[in-house]
Amino acid sequence: MPDVAGLKGAVAVAGSASMERLLARLPASCQYGAGLFGVLASLAAWSSGGEWLDALLGQLDHARTEFGRLPSERLPGARYTPPEASFLAWVDCAGLGLDPLGPEPAQVFLDRGRVALGRGLDFGAPGDGFVRVTIGTSSTLLAAIVDRMAAAVG
Repeated sequence: MPDVAGLKGAVAVAGSASMERLLARLPASCQYGAGLFGVLASLAAWSSGGEWLDALLGQLDHARTEFGRLPSERLPGARYTPPEASFLAWVDCAGLGLDPLGPEPAQVFLDRGRVALGRGLDFGAPGDGFVRVTIGTSSTLLAAIVDRMAAAVG
């Protein structure tokens, strides 16, 4: 299945009036001008992508469960709330004993554990003390990510 969004054929659905207003603020270049390949990929995904989507959702459910188990076993003090509809996990690092005046948790994990994670503050003030982890991957890589995180604080 192609990356439909990368083909300029993404679709955003507003689930509320406030989200509709937010989407309306996007630049015009984001709202119009879909590419031919994006349109064709979207049509293919909507008309014959059900089996692929079911497999993907199953894999993501497994990844969310697996990632939820790993930090509790190997990284005590980290708190993780499974995402409802994503392959991006937010990990609260406040309980890891990192120096609150020291480097950002993502920098600690990179410097000491050699694992690159998303910096929480890149997503606004509520991300302070958090890291973002892409969990849409294999169980082996999820375990390696958490092992490197644990090595960085252990």
